[in-house]
Amino acid sequence: MNAKTFLTISAFVAVLFGLAFVLAPTGAASIYGIPADPHTALNAQFFGSALIGIAVVNWFAKDFGEWEAVRGVLIANAIADAVGGGVNLLGTFQGLMNGMAWTSTIVYALLLIGSLYCLSTGGETSAIPAKPAR
Repeated sequence: MNAKTFLTISAFVAVLFGLAFVLAPTGAASIYGIPADPHTALNAQFFGSALIGIAVVNWFAKDFGEWEAVRGVLIANAIADAVGGGVNLLGTFQGLMNGMAWTSTIVYALLLIGSLYCLSTGGETSAIPAKPAR
């Protein structure tokens, strides 16, 4: 898989989760066993808005013409997925979410692996031209 394909998939996943949390925050949170109160719903909507922002960045990054720019987005994605996955695991182990939280752990892990894979293959297989060395 090249970086362009990965960023497209990542954008799609982020916008789906983002829209769910913005448009139906209590429903989306209840899937994970999170109580539906107004404060939690508002926080879920903030989370969803951040995911939509990530989706937009990934969508545009797939068409960037320079590997260095794509590399920066992939690094940011890897960090966000590692931290998000860690927070998800923490909440799961503390009993704040139900067993469905493991599905989010899997999504975070797959996105992290995808970012790291694209970073490890570099600009050569990214479908994005690398700038020649000066």
